[in-house]
Amino acid sequence: MIENRSVLTCDTAEYEELLEAMRLAAQTADKLIAEITPPLSGERYLTTKQVMTHFHISRRTLQNYRDKGIVPYTAIGGTLLYPESKINEVLERNYYKPSM
Repeated sequence: MIENRSVLTCDTAEYEELLEAMRLAAQTADKLIAEITPPLSGERYLTTKQVMTHFHISRRTLQNYRDKGIVPYTAIGGTLLYPESKINEVLERNYYKPSM
């Protein structure tokens, strides 16, 4: 008995669906690669944009935090990097539990 098989060509709707699924997978992978930074000597470093998002602050406020020594950072050329563990320590130090 011969099975009825359909052929996938560039003119079929299934082909377009496959292409769209592949585009979406590539976009998702690109987004993950951009957002997830590998550790350096066991430490993850965040970019200025990531810290601004993490703290919900402006670039100028982050500059003030750097100037006052509130947020530690490393400057390599024109790029500023912030150790994630130290950022989390700043958050924990400044966390206030609501009184009940």
